[in-house]
Amino acid sequence: MRPHATVLHRAPGSIVNPTRQKLTRDSLGLAFTQYLVRAMSMARSFVAAKVLGPGSFGAWNALQLMMDYGSLAPLGTQQGLDQLVPAALVEGDPERIRRLKRAALFNVVTMTLVFSALGLAWASVGSSRMRANWQLTGLGLAFACVMFVNVANVGTSILRSYGDIGGLTRWFVIQGLIGSGLGLLLMVWFGRWGLLWGWAAGCFVAFVFVLVRGRKVIPLTPSPALDCLDLLQVGLPLYVFTAGGLVMRNLDRIVVLRYLGTQALGYYGLSVNVLTLLMAVPDSLAYVSYPRLVKRFSESSQDPAAIREHVDRLVRGVAVALPLAAGLCALWARDSVHMLLPRYDECVSPLRILAFGATGLSLSTFASIVLMTVGRRIILVPAAVFLSALSAGLQLLSLRWNGGLAGIAAAASSAYLLSGAVLLSLAAAGLGFTFRRGLGLISRCVAPTGIAALLTWGCGRLLLRTPAPLTLGRFALLVGASLALSAAYFVLVLPFARGIGFRALAMESELPILSSLARGVWRDRPPGPK
Repeated sequence: MRPHATVLHRAPGSIVNPTRQKLTRDSLGLAFTQYLVRAMSMARSFVAAKVLGPGSFGAWNALQLMMDYGSLAPLGTQQGLDQLVPAALVEGDPERIRRLKRAALFNVVTMTLVFSALGLAWASVGSSRMRANWQLTGLGLAFACVMFVNVANVGTSILRSYGDIGGLTRWFVIQGLIGSGLGLLLMVWFGRWGLLWGWAAGCFVAFVFVLVRGRKVIPLTPSPALDCLDLLQVGLPLYVFTAGGLVMRNLDRIVVLRYLGTQALGYYGLSVNVLTLLMAVPDSLAYVSYPRLVKRFSESSQDPAAIREHVDRLVRGVAVALPLAAGLCALWARDSVHMLLPRYDECVSPLRILAFGATGLSLSTFASIVLMTVGRRIILVPAAVFLSALSAGLQLLSLRWNGGLAGIAAAASSAYLLSGAVLLSLAAAGLGFTFRRGLGLISRCVAPTGIAALLTWGCGRLLLRTPAPLTLGRFALLVGASLALSAAYFVLVLPFARGIGFRALAMESELPILSSLARGVWRDRPPGPK
């Protein structure tokens, strides 16, 4: 018998209530996996951008965008499965569990087929950039990837319900490493088609792995039942919020593709990849923090005061640290792009602007997990709809004013920051903050981004005004500008950072690399506030 089989057949109590050590280990393992897969995806994007050029790279970004939206096809089935199967396991109702699993598979397969059919029909009518770039063969292969991923998501949801988070971790690794690595290899001979074939291979192998891993608990035959509607009804609120977040993060790329064309999407897509890189640590930190917040909240008889101070320090810590990274990224952007990707000079302006939107996205993420922890997740639904509509309005205004790629990036970053402020205010209310303290928290989280943006602009204007080749002198100038930016930022933001306790936060996170670095740097110093 394989080792993982013992995980799937423990007593129900240990399955649904894993130990703290196991929960921590699995969460950290998944966070590290996300680092690895994201790094591989970043490498694929930058190499593909250099090899393919803006036009073909834009076509690949457009196809990725379509596959991303394919994850929304099941309409909340997975979110419902995440909630109903663990509950049925606790109740000890095997018949209900069996029906839920098969109903979820029916929903996902049926709705993904409908999504794929509608997508192919849309591409077949009239003039379509997607069909011109990929033909129906490429689109069909992309929809096959969507099916593999959506069905695998049902499998990983079931595995998680049985306590097997390792299956999800390995699925991420297999899909990411094979999809990205093989795609880069095939790109040498087949161009952008090599990226698609590599990604399809990664999705298929990962899909087969999940079915084999969970062969004793994952059904292979779908079955329609009334449970199909139960899954949709229970999962709909969280689905609407998830869909709203996806739309907000991707709406700017849709606008660029629709109104400015595929080549413009190639430029803009590179900027989005840099934003994704900046979000790596905040996203992983949020993922690891969520179960711990839930645990503290439950152990305190659901008293918001038990997590209030920790959330305050966590959110402010990210809001203080991230803008400096965005400023340094913006400072080096022009020279780095000109040296490494000279055909992408047009991405520099949107890249610099989008970098400062990372704070808004991070605040939205942390505020969302707080609202889910304190039982106010239902408020996320109208918030997601409103904020998505706001983002769409800002994007359209930028087009009306002929702002180009920089205007769209400015609209997206503004929407991210507004979203972060709105959701953070709702989270502050859920934690029982007074109006004055909640307003102070929002201002202390948003102000550092404005300070970093102004300092970056000033350093660029004073020290790096004239573009020049990256010689030793230019490199020294960039380093000097970076030190000046960091020193000025530290002085100006110091009042906002009081009481955070960065050492304690980094060590409490237990994230790979981050917590080890904190222990090494501050080994002999007393810990910060807890």
